[in-house]
Amino acid sequence: MKTHPRQGRPASGRVSPATRRRAIGVVAAVVLGSTMTLAHSVPSWATGAATVTDLGVLPGDTVSAAEAINNAGTVIGASESASGVLRAVRWNRRGAILELPTFPGDMFSQPNAINDAGSIVGESGAVATSPTAVRWDHDTAVTRLAAIPGFPVSAAFGINNHGVIVGFAINSANQAVAVRWNSDGTVTLMAPLPGDAFSQAIGINDDGTIVGVSASGFGVDVHAVRWGRDGSPVNLGTLPGDIDSEALRINNRGTVMGIGVTTGNQFSAVRWNRDGAMIRLQTLPGYANGEPGGLNNRGATVGVVLSSDNQKAAAVSWNPAGSGTAIAVPAGDTFSGAEGINDHGTIVGFAGPSAGTTHAVEWRMPGSGT
Repeated sequence: MKTHPRQGRPASGRVSPATRRRAIGVVAAVVLGSTMTLAHSVPSWATGAATVTDLGVLPGDTVSAAEAINNAGTVIGASESASGVLRAVRWNRRGAILELPTFPGDMFSQPNAINDAGSIVGESGAVATSPTAVRWDHDTAVTRLAAIPGFPVSAAFGINNHGVIVGFAINSANQAVAVRWNSDGTVTLMAPLPGDAFSQAIGINDDGTIVGVSASGFGVDVHAVRWGRDGSPVNLGTLPGDIDSEALRINNRGTVMGIGVTTGNQFSAVRWNRDGAMIRLQTLPGYANGEPGGLNNRGATVGVVLSSDNQKAAAVSWNPAGSGTAIAVPAGDTFSGAEGINDHGTIVGFAGPSAGTTHAVEWRMPGSGT
């Protein structure tokens, strides 16, 4: 499914590492459970050496990537076969991998978020282009979320610790509407900004504040937005020189992370502070673009920077001023990204020699606990 801004970007037209991992053929096998310690290029907020763990793949698969980690240390992500079949997986604290179940006939599944109780949300379907939103409970039981009449395609991208889920649904005309699946089983459609016709909900915090995008059309005049609990959208704005913006993450302090897009279709990670100040998060030398991956409740931010030809990617952390620091990866890996970080500072993402040979990895900092 190419609908989330970080998975194909209908809003801005960019292609993210998540899309490339799904679309590019794979050739390298992954060794389950290998670990190494790297003493250089750890995030600026960490001290000492980072232990990097290769989380491995499902039996017979060749590529994997981790998407998120909760405060209990449970990791979610996807494992991909040589033929391109993508399956949702979960790794426990000991690194054991488990395929998450799907419904009969479903050949594609992707988890996108996990809360501290272990509830996971994402998408599942017969093909990647027409999934429906699903939830996996802690015991891995899978449930389809309530359908939106007239919108046969849907995906869930965020869940908070109260069980409220957000995402969006798409109709046959390729129009998207932001959706909130409430913990009582009801469904709320989240309106776009006045004058817009397109909305996507991507992240939610424990206060029920939601972030995402609003647009006048498919890929036209895209705005980062925040919805309060009453469902009213607020335009978060763009940085000078940018034409579009997208909000992807929000923590319990109200800090928001997202993307700014220039007229030349370059993109960079941006952060909105609680006071509304917007900061561009810097790329690294040799990398033209950047996008956010994870944001924890302590304000630690991680993500990925990419070369202009998308052949190189580097996992990165950003300090409060917006300066970036490369996160160390095993020697020879030139394509990596940080997709999630929990409140203990443990980071998850992907690393490999190329976009088609990535594997899920976990970076554990000294004293991170889990």
